[in-house]
Amino acid sequence: MSDTGTHTNRKQHEPRNNGAQQLASEATVYIQLEDVNDEIPLFTEREQETVLEGEPIGTKVTQVNAIDKDGTFPNNQVYYYIVDSPRNEGKDFFEINLQSGEIFTKVVFDREKQGAYALEVEARDGAPSARPNSNQQPNS
Repeated sequence: MSDTGTHTNRKQHEPRNNGAQQLASEATVYIQLEDVNDEIPLFTEREQETVLEGEPIGTKVTQVNAIDKDGTFPNNQVYYYIVDSPRNEGKDFFEINLQSGEIFTKVVFDREKQGAYALEVEARDGAPSARPNSNQQPNS
């Protein structure tokens, strides 16, 4: 009896590299992320300090401190300012060191004239902000 059925031979072909020419290669790419200025400096504590009446001009009252969580300079550099606003009653009586945050007296105080002052200070970082609607101003 003869076989009249159809036979199909199938072969799978794989491209092979015979060593003459390289068909693929791999590489590891290291990508370093750059810090953008997206963090706001935050004060580390609330302050309430005292200064004696009659102390000379330039007496150190306190030092404020703020931390900016951005990872690189100048994004994480903090500068300190006294807020120039009509509601800031202490702005004419104190000054602040831009880099250290130390606050000093600008006048000799008399307790009988006024017993307390509210002083508003601001911390800003050292680069244009990457935050939306910041107008390229530092974060504060």
